[in-house]
Amino acid sequence: MPRRQPPPSPSRRHARAPRRDGRGGLAARLPGRKAALIAVAVLAAAILAGWRVTLPARRVSRAQDAARAGHFAEALDLWRVVNADSTARPEFLKAEARAALALGRAAEADRALARASAADPGDPAPWRLRLERLRVLDLPLEAQALAGSALAAVADADRRSILRELTLALLADLPDDLARSTLSRWADSDLDARISLLRRFALMPRADDPDRAARIAELTQILAAHPDHLGAHEALISDLLDAGEPDRARAALALWPGPESSRDARFWRLLGRLSLDHDHLPALAAESFNRALSTLPHDWKTRARLARALHSLGRESASRLEAETVNRTREALDPSTLGPRLSSDLSLLDRPSSLLDLSALASRVGLSPLASSWRREASSRP
Repeated sequence: MPRRQPPPSPSRRHARAPRRDGRGGLAARLPGRKAALIAVAVLAAAILAGWRVTLPARRVSRAQDAARAGHFAEALDLWRVVNADSTARPEFLKAEARAALALGRAAEADRALARASAADPGDPAPWRLRLERLRVLDLPLEAQALAGSALAAVADADRRSILRELTLALLADLPDDLARSTLSRWADSDLDARISLLRRFALMPRADDPDRAARIAELTQILAAHPDHLGAHEALISDLLDAGEPDRARAALALWPGPESSRDARFWRLLGRLSLDHDHLPALAAESFNRALSTLPHDWKTRARLARALHSLGRESASRLEAETVNRTREALDPSTLGPRLSSDLSLLDRPSSLLDLSALASRVGLSPLASSWRREASSRP
């Protein structure tokens, strides 16, 4: 019968490998190791969080220093890095826009300002700056749409500042020298500015401006690269009509982007010109001009063409009324009288009498919504 092994001595039991069943040995020491690992992780997270806070703060400080020193290219690069996050702070986006404007990059500034308005819609400053750009670009339709969004977002106390910029954008054209110099500075990085400059060359030509053929060639190239740009379509078709090329203008108008329901005053003005001056369709011309004037009633050139179309239709009474409106609008918009009037009224927006005069001016040129807004502001003043 085999002999039974004696039980291990206490010393041999202690010499065995440590138990791993969670009741002793390594299992007993694991909580200590876990605590150490957790402590290391917490420390690493704290260091990383510190880096994440310190690094942007340093960039902000460097960007501010660069802007103060007039190093706007460096400031713009730094602000872009700071604002790369979708949760960028509105004040930093406005600083990015100021740096871009200082460099003549108005389109880039506009994008930063749009983000600032999205982040803080109640801040009137980005809205105002964007409206100022649209005034330089002579884009009244875009100014009306943007001002509508701004007026719905800002506090009542800030509405007058938005209405001020809208009034200037709709009624007060910049002096030609100032407009040309500003647009020329923006044109390299702002497609809208380049097209607006070409339109100004067509409206107020000078001896050293590109001639019509050169403008048509450039606008054709722009549209090949940007087929949805409405301003380029408008400028090209207008130049073609001025050049007496109705067939090319008609073909270009047929390529107007978007559905018919989205066509705005620019399209209807051009269709009216083509119908009146080349296709001898005064009824279609009158309808098109009326559509354009529904959103731009102060466009006296379009209204003068409407008077001609009505005369061709034998509607003499209506034609005379339109001609009278043209004279009244041109008189109200005459820079020699409009400039001092606007300067006086817009510098005294705390006076109800100034607000009422602005309302009367807007009403005289047919801008009823703007007139109502100024009248509402006057009634809200004590």
